[in-house]
Amino acid sequence: MNNLILSSTSDFMTKNLWWIIAGGILLVVGVYFIVSAFLPSKKNAPKVASKSEYLDALGGADNILDKELKGSRIVVKLQDYTKVNQDKLKEAGVTGFIEMSDKLTLVIKDNAQEAFEVIFGSND
Repeated sequence: MNNLILSSTSDFMTKNLWWIIAGGILLVVGVYFIVSAFLPSKKNAPKVASKSEYLDALGGADNILDKELKGSRIVVKLQDYTKVNQDKLKEAGVTGFIEMSDKLTLVIKDNAQEAFEVIFGSND
């Protein structure tokens, strides 16, 4: 009885080897695409501009009196708010602005920590 099972299993493997290999490859490729669909992609990560791009858009380093990182926002106190170039800040990855009487808040959704470190060094 055991010889019959082994023989029929061996015959099945021999006759269908290419189908088994092809099925295994399709399974691996399918699992890869399913898993990659749920993992975050670095390609879609927003860019972080250079220090000089941010500083130029904020009116220069001398224009910044104070700065603070608050979650997805960078709050800056500026000497002259008319020097701010919002279009350049948007190109640098800023997604929104909140203007208050003495502060400008830059909303940077996904990478505020990284942008803060680029502009001002580490958050102490």
